[in-house]
Amino acid sequence: MLINLFLSRQPRLLDMRSADARYILAARSWCISRNAALDPYARILGYLHCPHATLQFNLLMEVVTQIWPEPFSIFRPCCGGASVDEILLVQAIGLANAEKRPQFQTLLREMLPDEALDLFFTRAKALNAVGYIQR
Repeated sequence: MLINLFLSRQPRLLDMRSADARYILAARSWCISRNAALDPYARILGYLHCPHATLQFNLLMEVVTQIWPEPFSIFRPCCGGASVDEILLVQAIGLANAEKRPQFQTLLREMLPDEALDLFFTRAKALNAVGYIQR
């Protein structure tokens, strides 16, 4: 019997913290809406339930599309799994929220230059500074 040791279990939205799953769903909606030249605000508000967090999330995703080395990879909205980029996004948001800058840099330093890390950290931290309650 052949076993593939390189396969890893894909993270599932149902196994994540609610806030992380909602950020992933918001990112998917943002990317799909922007590619269709639609305003993503209403969809994201439906996931985040906070107008200020929705505005900050829109700004964060604008930064992500500018600094990410490749196009930001999302799965379909109905997919129960999470892409590598989606997981990196929620991990980065969590580290910024906890003000763990060294761990944030360790997570992303091979992928992003210092200026991009600074901007991303600032935007992710601003998202959490609006008082969005993470449940």
